[in-house]
Amino acid sequence: MWWISLILLVFAGIMNSIMDVLKTRFNKSIFVHRKSANWIDPAMSWPNKWKNGKKTEGERFFGSSTLLVWLTDLWHLAKFFMILSISLAIVLYQPIIGWYVDWFILYCSFTVTFELFFSKVLIKT
Repeated sequence: MWWISLILLVFAGIMNSIMDVLKTRFNKSIFVHRKSANWIDPAMSWPNKWKNGKKTEGERFFGSSTLLVWLTDLWHLAKFFMILSISLAIVLYQPIIGWYVDWFILYCSFTVTFELFFSKVLIKT
């Protein structure tokens, strides 16, 4: 069952690329013309955690700026799934060859997937 950790780290790489594309290349991304920009675009979605979009009025709902922030925008949702995937990959890890080779395989699965999605899949052509 070693492949479960591999799949989870591939998924984590995809989630990390979504986070970075939203923060650094949103205007060049496949997300730019989505109808729900107030949930996708970090420049517009950050107020979603506050009542009426104002921090001074407090949280929109219990935990909207902390524990449940992943419900307020795509960036935080992707972060939630990335951390969850990495955590599960650690917990479910079973040796493939040896920890030093396994580390390299798992590291490459994350970084190659990240780069592919960050530079190709999530960018408009």
